[in-house]
Amino acid sequence: KALAAYVEKGIELELISPELRDYDLVRLGQAIKPENDNQFNYLGLQTLYDRYFIHSNDVRIELPQIFFMRVAMGLATREDDKNARAIEFYELLSSFDYMSSTPTLFNSGTLRPQLSSCYLTTVPDDLHGIYGAIQDNAMLSKFAGGLGNDWTPVRALGSYIKGTNGKSQGVVPFLKVVNDTAVAVNQGGKRKGAVCAYLETWHMDIEEFLELRKNTGDDRRRTHDMNSANWVPDLFMKRVFTDGQWTLFSPSDVPDLHDLYGTAFEKRYEEYEAMAASGQLKHHKKVKAADLWRKMLSMLFETGHPWITFKDPCNLRSPQQHAGVVHSSNLCTEITLNTNKEEIAVCNLGSVNLAQHVTENGLDHAKLEKTINTAVRMLDNVIDINYYSVPQAQNSNFKHRPVGLGIMGFQDALYKQHIAYASDSAVNFADRSMEAVSYFAIKASSDLAAERGRYASYEGSLWSQGILPIDSLDNLIAQRGEQFIEVDRTQTLDWQSLRNKVLQDGMRNSNVMAIAPTATIANITG
Repeated sequence: KALAAYVEKGIELELISPELRDYDLVRLGQAIKPENDNQFNYLGLQTLYDRYFIHSNDVRIELPQIFFMRVAMGLATREDDKNARAIEFYELLSSFDYMSSTPTLFNSGTLRPQLSSCYLTTVPDDLHGIYGAIQDNAMLSKFAGGLGNDWTPVRALGSYIKGTNGKSQGVVPFLKVVNDTAVAVNQGGKRKGAVCAYLETWHMDIEEFLELRKNTGDDRRRTHDMNSANWVPDLFMKRVFTDGQWTLFSPSDVPDLHDLYGTAFEKRYEEYEAMAASGQLKHHKKVKAADLWRKMLSMLFETGHPWITFKDPCNLRSPQQHAGVVHSSNLCTEITLNTNKEEIAVCNLGSVNLAQHVTENGLDHAKLEKTINTAVRMLDNVIDINYYSVPQAQNSNFKHRPVGLGIMGFQDALYKQHIAYASDSAVNFADRSMEAVSYFAIKASSDLAAERGRYASYEGSLWSQGILPIDSLDNLIAQRGEQFIEVDRTQTLDWQSLRNKVLQDGMRNSNVMAIAPTATIANITG
């Protein structure tokens, strides 16, 4: 009875969606398992109470199991047999075998179901576009999304501005505004807004970008609340290895570098270096690659930023190369999706609790497959139900339908098997368990494609050519060179039959996996 009373009260208070009335509330109420409350530890319950339970005038109107049922109902509203699906989703969440991401838990079943975890944007090189991007940040952050902004196109400090016949202030002053916007728009009062700025290593402002998080220096050129990340091309790393020089440019002088990667980037970059050497490009600067690399590492040690992410493997191994270029990752660097002016990439996350899928004898493949089938279905539903606060996000999500199935509880899974964290067996278990998660996730998305149809931009993708993520390493080796890659490529599952299945049925989602940090949902599940 508690469920029916809760739904009525929640609708009356305008806190949950009237659609939840359309369920068989008696049947769902009987499916609730109050004994599952015993799985919580203190921190898990406290976290839910403080941040997640729906409240009216500071009075919580949810109990833990009713909370999980509300999330499950919100995710099943468009299903044909929605009562059965809601129970299936509820059982998965309530058992702690899988947990949806925080925005999904916050907002599923409410009037504004913003269920996506992260958004990726590219900032254009004009004032109108820059402030438009900052406004998009605010709107996306309001409903609990984390943000990744690609700032590489914005011209560098000292570059010429034709409209005013003046010189640019570069990227850093704008990042200060981005930082303060994230603090001002604090995800509906639930948690601090969070944003990460990405800049490619050849950008003239890179040296100042590295110092954004320092606690010393001119505070007007510091951002103490936001995250930053380096977007590093392979050519830079090769120059570090060979102790070579590296040239910094303003993107306004070398506009095509932003969209190039792999050998095409190397070729064009070297052409620009030759132009700079012959005096055709005035605005550039030469540094020793190893010195810049040392500075990147020392800042990482000192401030924890900027993180180091690699442009070329993200693009050369992206299944969506035919649809655009990956210019950055997201807030926590777990996803790499293409962005442009018309498309703000969106990712919907959730994580399998690996500890619940091992016994002393190792990984329980049958249980893992069952969990992943339901989990991928829940993630795919998010795309259709989601509330989009900017149109470019909806455009991108409907076109490519990316989801990010991750894992948590890796260390607990080792502990259950009596494996030391720093041992070779742990590395081996990481390989084997991730192979299984990847295999079942791809299979689940392909099953959904057979049931619901392929994602719109499927034709031309690596999937459509029978190239799976384990195969795309060949693309990287071909362009980067064998000597820079040492990876264990042993396989234990029947990948050939999966390739054939994908070729036959297609894929429902352009991207399927992402290992997110699971900061709060790991607390909830203990």
